Amino acid sequence: MILHRTAGITVLATGLLFAATPVFAGDYATDSGAKFSRGLANTVTGWGEIPKNIANESHDKNAFAGVTYGTAKGTAHTVGRTVVGAFDLVTFFVPTDEYVHSTYVWEGTGNETSYGSRY
Repeated sequence: MILHRTAGITVLATGLLFAATPVFAGDYATDSGAKFSRGLANTVTGWGEIPKNIANESHDKNAFAGVTYGTAKGTAHTVGRTVVGAFDLVTFFVPTDEYVHSTYVWEGTGNETSYGSRY
């Protein structure tokens, strides 16, 4: 009975290893470390979306739009960036592509923040 259980666990573990192989393509330590750093930075600095969007909307439209619409938009992006950052931080051991673009809030400050994987 114990032999069958051990063989079953071995087969299951081997199957999981082969199923996870595409995830580990590239340099695992570098990819997971980058995801951890990205997650930590986005979790801690997600609030930077608010002044970024106030400035962008003020520049593109006017100061009133910046203060009103920019604040609302920045708050939504703050939640998005912070949640994705926390998810990256918790799941750093499974390297994945970036989901928030620009990668960090301070990059491309004049550009709109977007979400989704890029292939």
